Amino acid sequence: MKSERRVPLLVMVVGLVVAAPLSWGVNGFRDSNAVRPAGGNDGGRADVSTKTTLCHRPPGNPDNAQTIVVGNAAVAAHLAHGDSLGACPQNCPQDCPQECPEASSGVPDTGQTGCWDGTGAPTTCAGTGQDGEYQFGASATPRFTDNSDGTVTDNLTGLIWLTDSDCFGPRTWSAALTASNTLATGACGLTDGSAAGAWRLPNLKELQSLISFGTFGPALPAGYPFIGVNSVLYWSSTSTAMDPAFAWYVSLGDGTTSNAGKANPQIHVWPVRGGQ
Repeated sequence: MKSERRVPLLVMVVGLVVAAPLSWGVNGFRDSNAVRPAGGNDGGRADVSTKTTLCHRPPGNPDNAQTIVVGNAAVAAHLAHGDSLGACPQNCPQDCPQECPEASSGVPDTGQTGCWDGTGAPTTCAGTGQDGEYQFGASATPRFTDNSDGTVTDNLTGLIWLTDSDCFGPRTWSAALTASNTLATGACGLTDGSAAGAWRLPNLKELQSLISFGTFGPALPAGYPFIGVNSVLYWSSTSTAMDPAFAWYVSLGDGTTSNAGKANPQIHVWPVRGGQ
């Protein structure tokens, strides 16, 4: 009878080690946690626990919008019914600043609340991605405070404006600078005790901060307390870098920004003080 030859156990172990993939080498052992399904769950299933923030607009009452958080599986249905991604503008940034970086950036809102299609016809804002849908940006309520001393404080920017927006009428740019720099209490209805040197011609950004793109003729926020307001051009103290013989102005008619030669005598003056 032929005897069965047994393979020593040690030889079998060595053989298994030799048969192991050489690519593992010293660093070839893979962490069992290193490779996972894309969704982070076994079997490649979708992660249904992930949540998404939406602005929910109830059908028939879209003005009563509310910020909600839903599972990813429900997002498509909500969007189809007029909801939009992200928190509702009126809830930002207090409820969810991480969802509304534009609202908490310090950039003023434009004042625009309406939406229009490519032909200019009015349309509903939901899902358009237009400015009027999101209305992002910083705002203040009330926007202005009449100080009853010839000045108005903009509660959004902290700037203090002359109540009489057209005390000086149109002037050249150099004359506009002089009029602003020498303005003091007793002139233009001022009783604030300000001395010459406290006032100045606003820079372009400061002048633009007054503009509301939701209105025109004049393009100022609703309820403004200024007097003497006209839909005319106003000088800024900012020169044009491409040609310093020109300076920037803002049209109070529609918020248009452009520039003109500094010798142009037809542009108006609106002094400001304060700022940083």
